[in-house]
Amino acid sequence: MASSPDGVISELLPDMGPAGGREDRIVAAQARATEQSALARRMRRRAVGLGILALLTAIAAIAALVAQQVAELQRRQQADVVLSLQLVATALRHVDTDPDLAARAAFEALRRTADGAPFVRGQAEDAARRILDASRLRLTLRGHTDRVNAIAFSPDGALVASAGQDGTLRIRDAADGATPFELHGHEGEARDLAFDPDGKTLASVGDDGRIILWDLARGERLRELPRQPEPLNGVAFGPDGEIVATVGRSPVVRLWDADTGGLLANLTGHKAPVHAVAFSPDGRHLATAGGDATLRIWDLLSGRVLHVLAGHADAVLALAFSPDGHWLASAGEDRRARLWDAGSGAPVRELPEQPDAIRAVAFSPDGSLLATGSYDGSARLWDAAGCTLPAGECQPLATLAGEGNPVTDLAFDTAGTRLATTGADGSVKLWDIAFGHTGAIRSLAFSPDGGRLATAAAGTDATVWEVGGGEVRHRLASTASRVAWSPDGGRIATAQGDGSATLWDAAGERPPLMLRGHSGRINGIAFSSDGHHVVTAGRDGMVGVWDAASGARRLWLRAGAAPLNCVIFSRDGRSVLTAGADGALTEWGAANGKRLRSLQERGDEILDLALSPDGSLLATAGTDRVVRLWGLTAGKPVRSLAGHAGAIGALAFSPDGRLLATAGRDRSARVWEVASGAERVVLPPQDGPVHAVAFSPDGHLLATGGDDRRVHFHLLDPGQVATALHERVGDGLTDAECAKYLNRSPCPP
Repeated sequence: MASSPDGVISELLPDMGPAGGREDRIVAAQARATEQSALARRMRRRAVGLGILALLTAIAAIAALVAQQVAELQRRQQADVVLSLQLVATALRHVDTDPDLAARAAFEALRRTADGAPFVRGQAEDAARRILDASRLRLTLRGHTDRVNAIAFSPDGALVASAGQDGTLRIRDAADGATPFELHGHEGEARDLAFDPDGKTLASVGDDGRIILWDLARGERLRELPRQPEPLNGVAFGPDGEIVATVGRSPVVRLWDADTGGLLANLTGHKAPVHAVAFSPDGRHLATAGGDATLRIWDLLSGRVLHVLAGHADAVLALAFSPDGHWLASAGEDRRARLWDAGSGAPVRELPEQPDAIRAVAFSPDGSLLATGSYDGSARLWDAAGCTLPAGECQPLATLAGEGNPVTDLAFDTAGTRLATTGADGSVKLWDIAFGHTGAIRSLAFSPDGGRLATAAAGTDATVWEVGGGEVRHRLASTASRVAWSPDGGRIATAQGDGSATLWDAAGERPPLMLRGHSGRINGIAFSSDGHHVVTAGRDGMVGVWDAASGARRLWLRAGAAPLNCVIFSRDGRSVLTAGADGALTEWGAANGKRLRSLQERGDEILDLALSPDGSLLATAGTDRVVRLWGLTAGKPVRSLAGHAGAIGALAFSPDGRLLATAGRDRSARVWEVASGAERVVLPPQDGPVHAVAFSPDGHLLATGGDDRRVHFHLLDPGQVATALHERVGDGLTDAECAKYLNRSPCPP
C-alpha cells in the first residue's frame, strides 16, 4: 500500500487503478479530511462559544438572583430599621403617659436591633435606658376581665389581693405577680376587700350584698356573714381582727363579730350611701365617708358620732388614717383631697385640685407619704409632713400615670417601697416608690459590699437604704450635705450645714461621734483608704483631719481665704488634696499640714475631686463645664473631657478605674472611658440639676441623684439593660396596638 505524505491516507486506500486516478482520489480524500477537520474545529469553537455563553448566562442569572436577594435583604433591613425607629418613637412618646406600653415598645425595639446597625441599636438602647429610668412601673398584672375595684397587700407584704367587676378575687404573689389562686363567690361585682391583721383571712363585699370571709391558707370560703339587701361598697377589719365594718348603698354603718357573724351595732347618721370605711390604728374610732359630702368619726365604745367633717363639695369616695392616727385623709368627686386632724376633726389642708374625681387615698406605712388616685389615670405622691404643716409646701413629689386608665384604688406595701394601683382596664400595676426624698439629693455613697446606699438630701435626715428592696435601714438624725462610707463598712460620715460632721456606726449599735470646729457649712468629707482617718473641708477655708475611731482632731489647717468645696486623701493617706471657689488645687501633708505642691494656683471654681483606684489619676470638674484628668506623678493635666452644657458638680471613678462618671447642672450624667477620653454613655436627662453620682462596688450599677429628689439607678451593660426591661414586660404589643401606633396589623413577627 502506498503511503500519503501524512502517512495515513495512503494506507487506507487500496491500489485500485491507474496511478493518475489514484492520486485524484488521494487528493479528494485529503480535501475531505481537511474539510472535516475544519468542520470539527468550527464545531469545537461553537461548542466552546455555546459553553461560554451558557456560563455567562448562568452567571448573569445567578448575579440577577443575588442582586434580587440583596435588594430584598436591603428592603427588609430598611423595613426593619423603619419599624425599629417607629418602636423607639412609640416608646419615647408614651414614657410619661403609658409606661407599660412604652416598656413593651422599647423591648421590641431592642429585640429587633440585636444584630442591627450601631446607630439603630444605639437609639433602641437609649430609649430602653430612658424607659427604665423614667418609669417606676415594675409589674403590670392582668387577669381581671373588667375594672378592678379594690386592692390590698397582706400584712406581711407577701400577697396582693384584688377585687374586680368580674366578681372574682385574685390573690397574687407580690414579688412576681404569680396567681396562686382565684376566689369565686360573688354573684355580681366584688367591690372591696380587706385582710385581717394576721393575714390569714380575707373579707370581701360586693353588689350582691354578700360579706364573705375567706381562709387564705386553703383558698376556701371560711364563713359568710348575714347577707345584706343592698349593694355593699366597703369593708374593714378592726386592728384586733375581731370586728368587721361594712358600708354600702344604705346610709347605715354596720359592725359585725368576725368570729360568730353576729351584728354588733348599726351606726346611723349619714344621709346618703356610704362609700368608704376605716378603723383608727388604735381601734377606738371608726371613720366613714358618704355621698352626703361628709365624713364622720365614730366612737366605737359608745357608738356616738364624735365629729362630722364637712368641707367637700360632693360625694366623699375615699378616706385613710395616718399610721399614728393623728391625721385623716379624704377625697372625692369634687376633685379635692383634704387632710383633717383626726382628734379634733379640724381641717388642716386642702390639697391642690386634680383634673378629675379622686377615688383613692392611702398613707405610706411610715406616714411620710400620702398617695391619691384619680379618674384622670394618675396616682400622685405627696409629702405628708409638708402637707400637714400650715405653711408647709404641698405639691406632688411624683406622679405615676397610666394614659386613659382611671385609678380606682391604691395601696402601699408594708415596707413602703411599692405602691399598687388598680385600673378600669382590669390591670393591677406595681410601682417602685423607694429612694424618694423630700429635698434635693446632694450626696450618695454605696456600702463596700454594695448592699446599702447612704444618701444626703436637703432638709431631711441622711438615710441608709437597702439597695435590693429599697427599704429604709436607718435614718441618721442629721440634715447632711455630704455622706461617705468607711472602707470597712463600719462607719458612715456625714457633713452638716452647721459646720459639724458626724461619724455614725453603720449598724446603729454605737453612739455617733461629733466632729466640731468648722465655722460654716462643711462641703467635703472623705475617709482615708485604710479607714483610720476622716478629712473635712468647709466654706471657712479650713481643713480638718480626724481620728475615725475616737473623733479626735489630728490636724487643723487653713488652706486659704476662699471657701473649699471638696477634699480627698491620696491613695497612701499621706496627703490630702483640696479645691474650692478660687480654682486652687493643692496637695497638703496629712500629718503636718505642710503644703506639698500646688497643681493649680487659680482658675474656674472646682466643685468636685475624684481619685482613680490606683491613685495615679486625679479628676477635677467645676463651673467651666470641663473635666480634667491630672497625672499625679508629674502633677500635670493629661486629658480634658468636654460635653456637659452646665457646671459639673460630681465625679466618680468606676472600681476598675476604666470609667469616669460625671454629673452636672445641665440635668445630665455621663460616663467616659478614661483611657481614650471617649464619651461612652449619656444617661437619660433628669428633672433638674444632678448633684451626686456613685458606682456600685462591682461597677455594674451607677446611682445618680439631684433636684428631682429621687435616686436613679442605671445599668451600664447593654445586655443588662435588655434583661431588666424584659423582666418588666409580659406580652409584646397587641395587634390593636401595632395597628394604632405602627400602622401594621397584625404585628410583624
